[in-house]
Amino acid sequence: MRWRVSLREIAAFFVVVLIIGIIIGFCFGSVYVEARTVTKSFTFTATIIETIPQTVTRTISHTVTESSSRTVTATALSTITKTTTVFERGGEVKVLGVCFSRTMNCSSLIGYWISRANESIHIMIYGFTLDHLSKALIDAVKRGVEVEVVVERESAYWRGSEYERLLQAGVDVKLDGNPYTMHHKVAIIDGKIVITGSYNWTWSAERKNDENVLILMSKSLAEKYEKEFQRTWLLAS
Repeated sequence: MRWRVSLREIAAFFVVVLIIGIIIGFCFGSVYVEARTVTKSFTFTATIIETIPQTVTRTISHTVTESSSRTVTATALSTITKTTTVFERGGEVKVLGVCFSRTMNCSSLIGYWISRANESIHIMIYGFTLDHLSKALIDAVKRGVEVEVVVERESAYWRGSEYERLLQAGVDVKLDGNPYTMHHKVAIIDGKIVITGSYNWTWSAERKNDENVLILMSKSLAEKYEKEFQRTWLLAS
């Protein structure tokens, strides 16, 4: 028995084979893709930011300073500011002048009050080299004012000291009797005005050093300084 196959049948056969091949290829491709997907590994990097709250405590301190002060400045002989303050029970002290050397003319201020003396000028001074102040004392003697000066023995023979000049002019001047140091810088005028402070009556005190001069008017205060002057005067020679 002989099979006769027509061209139509052959073409159908090839179409069927082709369709079967496509189906088989699709199936095998899906399995391969799934296997590849399953076996592939991935690396993930995760950054975790953790916020930790912090409490910062700051201590702020404030210092409040309350001060009350009075400054009396004499910038010229014709303008002297006066301030009154209580010194002791039953008495008052009038501040006639405050002066700071190097920035102000303290020697002129002292000379001004010497020139106003009417009765007496008693001085205890460690260093004395200013010519115009010794001249002011000599002029006061000529006016009939009692002038008595105690000078520190050690400084009396400094170069430029006014000790010899005062002696020769007839001023009553002595050298202190303290075997150590008489370090006062004081003038008592008319028994009521006191000139004191750190200021020696020298060029260095006026031009180089930082010194102060305080001029006070008080009879009770002047009496205390006068008592010290008399003690020093009796020991001097």
